[in-house]
Amino acid sequence: MIVILQFLRWLLLAVEVAFACPVVYLGILSFSALLAKRRRGAKADQHDLQAATQTTFAILIPAHNEDVILGTLLESLSQLTYPKERYRVYVIADNCTDKTADLARQFAGVQVHERFDQEKRGKGYALNWMWQQLAESQQVYDAYIVLDADSVVQPTLLHLMSNELGQGAKVLQACYTVSNATASPSTALRWIALTLMNHVRPLGRNGLGCSTMLTGNGMCFTHEIVQRYPWEAFGLTEDYQYYLVLVQHGVRIVYVPEAVVSAQMPVTFEQMRTQDVRWEASNPGQSEWLTAWQLLCAGLRHRSLLRLEAVAELVTPPLSLLVASCVLVAIASLLLWSPYEMLFALILCVGVCYYISTAFYLLRPPTTVYKALLHAPGFMLWKLWVIFVLSKSRKYTKEWVRTARASS
Repeated sequence: MIVILQFLRWLLLAVEVAFACPVVYLGILSFSALLAKRRRGAKADQHDLQAATQTTFAILIPAHNEDVILGTLLESLSQLTYPKERYRVYVIADNCTDKTADLARQFAGVQVHERFDQEKRGKGYALNWMWQQLAESQQVYDAYIVLDADSVVQPTLLHLMSNELGQGAKVLQACYTVSNATASPSTALRWIALTLMNHVRPLGRNGLGCSTMLTGNGMCFTHEIVQRYPWEAFGLTEDYQYYLVLVQHGVRIVYVPEAVVSAQMPVTFEQMRTQDVRWEASNPGQSEWLTAWQLLCAGLRHRSLLRLEAVAELVTPPLSLLVASCVLVAIASLLLWSPYEMLFALILCVGVCYYISTAFYLLRPPTTVYKALLHAPGFMLWKLWVIFVLSKSRKYTKEWVRTARASS
C-alpha cells in the first residue's frame, strides 16, 4: 500500500510539473504586459496621430447575411477621422440571401462585391477572392484591414494603424474586445476570456519582442505581406492558420492596444455554440504538435526567440482546461495528503489567479463582470464540453456557421 501511495505521489508531482510550465509562461506574459502597459502609457502622449495620414488603406468586410448588424459597423466607419481620400471600404457580400448588399450600397464611399460559390464558403475564401478582385482591377493599397460585420471601430483606428506602420511594422492586430460585456453573465465571462487572449497575452508577447496572434477581427497587413504570403487559409480558424504561416517565416505581428475594435457576443450558452466550436476547432491537414515541432526546429536553426515563444503559446492549453487541471491536482494532493504536492498545487492555483487578475487590473471592468465570476464553473464546464466533444464532431465543424446573436 505504501509503495502504491508513493507511486501516486510521484505521478501527481509529474503532472503538476507538466502544468507548471504553461502557468509560468502565462505568469511571465502577465508581468510583461504590466510593464508594456506602463511603457506605452509614457509614449502615448508623444504620438502625433494627426501626422500619421500617409498610408492608404482598403478596409475589407466579409459579410454573410448580416443586414441586421452591418449598418452599425458602416456607420462607425463613416465617422473615421482619417482623410477620406486615403481609404476605401469594401463589403464582400458572400453567398448572401438577405439585403446585406443593398444595405451596404446605401453608405457613401462603400464598394460592394457580391460573391456566390456554394462549394467554397466562408471568410477565408471571401478574403482570398477579394484580394484577387483588387489585383485584377490593379487597385493597390499600402495596407489592408479586415473587420467582422458585427464590429464597431473607434474614429482614430486608421491613425493608430498608420502610426505603427510608419514605425516599420508589417502586420498589426487591433484590440478585439466585447461591446456588450454587461448584457449577460455569458458575455461578461466572454469579456474576461477575450481580454486575456486578445489583450493581456498580446501585450505581454510584444513586450518580450515576440509576435502576437491574429484574432480575425481588426487585422492589418501591408501590401508587401499579402503579396509575399498570399491568403490561403480556408479552415474554421483561418486567422490562426495565417498567423502560423507568418510566424513560421519569422514575421512579427505587432499588437496595437489603443486601436479598439469591439463586437457583440452571444448572450446565451446556446448562441455561443457555433462560435466556440469554430474557435476551438483544429486546423485541417496538420496537428498542432507537428506545427510546434516545426516551429521549434526553425527557432533553434535561426536562433529566433519569436518562433520559440510561438511554440510555448501553441502548446499552452485553453484556460478552462488549465483551471480544471489545477483544481483536480489540488483535490488529488489533499486526498493523498502529500504536503509537497499540496504546496505545489497551491502555487499553481495562485499562478492562474494572478494571470486572470491581470485582465481586471489593466482594464478595470464594471461590477457586472466581477459578479459574472459566480457563473465561471458552468462556463468552464461548457468550454470543456466544446473542446473534448463538439469540436471533434464533424456535425459542427464541417463548414462555417454564422454565429447566432440576440439582435439577429
